[in-house]
Amino acid sequence: MITRLFFPAVLLLTLFTPALVQAAVDPLSQADDAYHSGEYQRAIRWYDQALSVNPDDQDATIGRLKALAALSRWDEVLNGVNRLNTTQTGSNEISSIRAEAAVKTGSPEEALKILDNSSDVNPAEDLRIRSAALIALDRSEEAASLILAAEAEGSLDPRLSLLMGIILIKEGNVTASVPYLEEAYLALPTDPDASVYLGDAVASLGKYEEALGFVSNAASLNQSDIGIWVTVAYLNSRLGNFDAAIDALDHPLALTPDDPQLLNAKAYALYLSGRGSEGRTLAEEVIRQHPGNPGAMDTLGCILLSEGYVKEATGYLEQATEYLPRDPEVLSHLAEAYHLQGLDNEAEDLYQRSLRIDDTSGRAWRGYSEVLIALERYPEAASAIAEAFRYYPGDSELIAWEEKADKVLVDWYLKEEAAKSTNGHQ
Repeated sequence: MITRLFFPAVLLLTLFTPALVQAAVDPLSQADDAYHSGEYQRAIRWYDQALSVNPDDQDATIGRLKALAALSRWDEVLNGVNRLNTTQTGSNEISSIRAEAAVKTGSPEEALKILDNSSDVNPAEDLRIRSAALIALDRSEEAASLILAAEAEGSLDPRLSLLMGIILIKEGNVTASVPYLEEAYLALPTDPDASVYLGDAVASLGKYEEALGFVSNAASLNQSDIGIWVTVAYLNSRLGNFDAAIDALDHPLALTPDDPQLLNAKAYALYLSGRGSEGRTLAEEVIRQHPGNPGAMDTLGCILLSEGYVKEATGYLEQATEYLPRDPEVLSHLAEAYHLQGLDNEAEDLYQRSLRIDDTSGRAWRGYSEVLIALERYPEAASAIAEAFRYYPGDSELIAWEEKADKVLVDWYLKEEAAKSTNGHQ
């Protein structure tokens, strides 16, 4: 009798325990815990479960939007906000989310309108989103005034530090931007923008290896951002890691395999890696599909130049320069073509223009020093060689050029001293 009663009891316990456990788990509580732990994907799954039970749950709705925003999925945020009945969910968080989504999806004017017409937005959020909208509208001075006023009152929110760093980069004051961006990077470890902009800043100072670390971190945080992968490829190219540059470009090409800019970037990386024939085929295909593409014309010009087709290369590089008159790399490539034809005065002008725009290119300094040697302007050549040495330490060709320049300078000095001595005796 005891045995017969025992088994039904066990069976009942087995049947009802899952239901009891399910009832004990609060999806909204689980979602909030995941969100505050930085597990945004998991939070979204729990918010979805909460909304499947109660589609009108305002807390779950707002929480889900915030999690999407944390993942930079701004189109989904905007769609979610537009589906809301804002008269029923008219909270300060909704206004903030709507305004920020407008900035992130390219409507900064709309963001300012939302903020101006909302009386319930948290002042700190208003300042941050308003500053971002003003920067997007090229009204950086107004944004800087707002941020500096906040800084004068106490420590700055790291997201405002990021915005101040961006403003300073836009103004060309890269050195001043770095402390702000470093603060943002340390305080916002899951924000890819903090890593990207700090990487851009230190790259502008010629610290490519350091920059690559920051931008690679951004790529791990946001693997779908094409621009980040292109920057990773560019920095690897600058460091001579050409295979790594090609691998980096394959990530965005998997998403947009026909993008002409990405295909051209890969063609140029193939050329730099010594696979010029592959690069040439790819660049020619880009030009066939997109006639007049200046980037592909520059790449094809460089490849033809390396193959000895100087005149044909010059034609492509001149066309590329017409389209991109302020691109420092394109200018230096055309300068190289002119130098190979003995047009050193023209080459000198192009190198100077290139270096005024970007003085962190070792290749440009190297080419410029070679042109100055050809023009027998040895003191200037020695200075240019010294700059090139920063990027090519121990380069045997540069060492030979430097020795040649030094010898000519010594000979010139001895002649000057001899002439002064002769004039003194007279």
